[in-house]
Amino acid sequence: MKFTILALMILLLPACYNPSGNPNLASRPYPMELHVQNSIPIQVIRTDQYVDIVNSTADDYNEATLWVNQRYSKELPPLRAGSTMRLNLWYLRDDYGEQFNAGGVWRTDQPTPLVLAELQIAEDSDLIGLIVIDQQD
Repeated sequence: MKFTILALMILLLPACYNPSGNPNLASRPYPMELHVQNSIPIQVIRTDQYVDIVNSTADDYNEATLWVNQRYSKELPPLRAGSTMRLNLWYLRDDYGEQFNAGGVWRTDQPTPLVLAELQIAEDSDLIGLIVIDQQD
């Protein structure tokens, strides 16, 4: 009987395994040396699992990376002057492949707050701070 219970536990143990990240989907590490304390008038407005990025500047950002909370990132399509882009927060990944916890109806844990958002427009240029508006309740 003890052997049966032990064998059953060993067989069921892998079913409880929940990998924390997917290395194949990992982004590069946050470039801390490029962080500066400036911002431009691009608003990042969070609504549930999405952010609307409102470019209220006169500049286009063609090959930019969005960084969130100095950890998660996503390459963006061109962000034209005066345009708005909607992005699902679940698409953001860190350098371990872990997803940003955007929350949702079926989630039981609290969503990760969106505190800091920055744009990176080149590998060696300073990051550009954005204005974060978190509409979570």
